[in-house]
Amino acid sequence: MRLFKFLSAFVAIAVLLTACGGQGTTTPIVPVTDATKAPPPAELAILHFGWLGKPDTLNPAYAFLTESYTVFDLIYTPLTTESPDGTYVGGLAKDWSVAADNMTWTFNLKDGIKWHNGEDLKAEQVAWSINAVMADPDGWAALSGYISGFTEVTAPDDKTVQIVTEYPIANMEYRVSFLYAVYPPDFESFATPEDLQNFSNFEAIGTGMFKMNTFDKDTGVLILDANKDYFDGSPKIDQIIFQTFDNSDAMIQALKVGEIDLVNEVPASAFVTVQGYEGVTATASDGRYFNELIVNTVDPNNDPAPTGNPALADPVVREAIALSINKQDIVDIVLQGLATPGASIVPPTLGGGFWYSPNIKDVAFDTAKAGSMLEAAGYVPGDDGVRVKGDLRLEFRLQFPSDNPVYPRIADMMANWFDEAGMKAIPEAVDSDSLIAATTPAGDYDLVIWGWGPDPDTDFILSVMTTDQFVDGGWSDSGYHNPEYDQFYLDQQQAVDKTERQKIVWTMQEMVYNDRPYIVLYYEKLLQAYRSDRFTGFIESPLGIEIGLSLLNVEPVK
Repeated sequence: MRLFKFLSAFVAIAVLLTACGGQGTTTPIVPVTDATKAPPPAELAILHFGWLGKPDTLNPAYAFLTESYTVFDLIYTPLTTESPDGTYVGGLAKDWSVAADNMTWTFNLKDGIKWHNGEDLKAEQVAWSINAVMADPDGWAALSGYISGFTEVTAPDDKTVQIVTEYPIANMEYRVSFLYAVYPPDFESFATPEDLQNFSNFEAIGTGMFKMNTFDKDTGVLILDANKDYFDGSPKIDQIIFQTFDNSDAMIQALKVGEIDLVNEVPASAFVTVQGYEGVTATASDGRYFNELIVNTVDPNNDPAPTGNPALADPVVREAIALSINKQDIVDIVLQGLATPGASIVPPTLGGGFWYSPNIKDVAFDTAKAGSMLEAAGYVPGDDGVRVKGDLRLEFRLQFPSDNPVYPRIADMMANWFDEAGMKAIPEAVDSDSLIAATTPAGDYDLVIWGWGPDPDTDFILSVMTTDQFVDGGWSDSGYHNPEYDQFYLDQQQAVDKTERQKIVWTMQEMVYNDRPYIVLYYEKLLQAYRSDRFTGFIESPLGIEIGLSLLNVEPVK
């Protein structure tokens, strides 16, 4: 499961709750948004899934939201997939090998794989899907990073896919786990990257364990049916209905009264309460999520020119900001202790801790020290107490996505701490779409609170800090640009020796920590809940109970 920026768009759902609520595992009532599709018959095992967002698109070429990738994990199949224990297992591939030069990979496909329309899948279609990304990396912006170093992808026969690379790639199993096999006829006709990216793909055809029934983007209602012909065994439930809620309180109440069966993000403030619900199991796992303060470090020569406070270019100011954030208070007060203070963009859970640098020692909260540093650097209090240095005034926009329930409190706390050091922060909630437009590649912000759920391999989250990702459709939101870092990023991709790669990865995260384009705030627990009086078989792991391998295993309580 690929987890990106926590971007959730809220929509009203009152009518939906009336239509879908309280039916349990067997219900004849399902919302139907397409008049040509009749409701399913009674006595089907239907899992009602509640969340606070909805997919931005079902097109893997240009999907950025977590919700989209949750659905991709269910309807598409890549060559490999990450298992709950962190190892890679076969998706489409039954086995794979690499040549002695580490530059030719051969994947042998499983038997009996069919597209959702009943056609047999052929290896040439898998090769086509990867070649499409290689041929148009701008159009396939969301996946283009995974084909770096690929030179040729072929299908020697109907059951074999071969990938030849320009240089040894250290993490090929991870790379191909995000290169979904899409149905070529759905994607062949687009003439420009813009045409491809505007394709919503709401009737997606895949090979996954579930298949599309319908998706109403306005209400957020998304319905998936079990793929009874799934090559790795049919799901034990018949249908999943995803319901979008406009706030977490309504969603948690729906779980309590039985209107929904699964919540993939339980607010920390509600977790203890949810633990006490009859018939509900609440889970807390060490996840991969981290939340950070983005600092505008966009190059002044960028086009368009950034509008961030130029004082943020001063390392002293960035360090003073870091000193003026009490991460432990954020964890204890806002998150009810269900998180740990953070420092690195590589969470401690990646690779069982193998990739997390032990050399990063975070600064301690100290607003007095922050004020003294600024004073020594020439930033003196003005008439209103806000420090100034020439034309530079330490007043910052402090923005955050409006759909996050904890960020407003964190922003208010930060504003108070900044004030103690002689800085001013003005909290502002902004809708996610506007915030995306303001960050990449515009640089029209000062400070932003946001979060990431990194890929299982460090490669993706490290790429977020590379210079060439600060482009339209790119992942960089800080504008960090460091040629030495960029070179290290290329080096770690080619470091086949795991210990050698570890050293490079440690160096990179230490560079980001010291330069502070991000100030990592905390690593949050993955808090989820489900109706254990109705469904059993969920697999608990840092990947979440909603991953495909978990939902394939879920069945109604007998």
